[in-house]
Amino acid sequence: MIASLQKMFPVEGVTFSADANNLVYIKIENQLATATLSTHGAHVMGYTPRGERPVLWMSRHSQFAKDKPIRGGVPICWPWFGPSPVDGRPAHGLARISTWEITSVEKLVDGSTRITLSLDDEFADDSLCDFPFELEFSVTVGSTLEMTLSMLNVSDVPFRVSGALHSYFNISSADKITVYGVEQTPYVDKVADGREVPSSGAPLIIDREIDRVYLPTAATIEVDDHGFGRRLRIEKSGSLSTVIWNPWTAKSAAMPDFGDEEYHNMLCVETANALGDSRVLTPGVPHVLTQKVAVI
Repeated sequence: MIASLQKMFPVEGVTFSADANNLVYIKIENQLATATLSTHGAHVMGYTPRGERPVLWMSRHSQFAKDKPIRGGVPICWPWFGPSPVDGRPAHGLARISTWEITSVEKLVDGSTRITLSLDDEFADDSLCDFPFELEFSVTVGSTLEMTLSMLNVSDVPFRVSGALHSYFNISSADKITVYGVEQTPYVDKVADGREVPSSGAPLIIDREIDRVYLPTAATIEVDDHGFGRRLRIEKSGSLSTVIWNPWTAKSAAMPDFGDEEYHNMLCVETANALGDSRVLTPGVPHVLTQKVAVI
């Protein structure tokens, strides 16, 4: 399998490997950055611009198994965000626990590398989705990390979906960051049983468990990391909701694939279609969700 992938996609700086559970990984090395993806969940596991620290965070306790999501990086939540609307189906949908197909690998003129993967209802577990669909996920690894999720309803009737690019960012310490871009946006506080909270007018400081859906907002988010001496800029389109999450102490201890103290070094800033920002997919009309991440 690995030899055939290398033969199908003979692009400089792109190599393939597999682990003992037959999960397939794609490693990208170019003049601008390095990155690692898995076909399990079309999961971006790592991204590091040349001369920088890693941008994405991965748990040391992640369970690399075909029936489990990978903890960290950028899981794709789709076609629902959060608990399943149907009993017995997994949280955050099927995309992050399905095996995607690699459809193209390209070296671009600016030196970046683009990987495109696809998933449809023929390859996904048909018990997990109520309509036929086609997904395409494009990842461009360069001086920035650009991710584009295109979702298409190929049935004859409209369906409502929600989802997110559930990005985990590597930070020096939760008490050494300030989050800008949410100052003027109200949010739903999931820690407080979904209470709606007006905008604060102030940047966000992480000093406790945070689980918020900010909406409506198309704003760019910047994470000012005083410990690392850098800022992360997260731009988006196709989204009017942003999720910010840090599990803090009790929730970290309750998750088997998350270390008790790992919350110190991660922050999720998620480009989402969540809650009131869920979307109706009209047959044949794609909805595209994008996120661009840069170190500034």
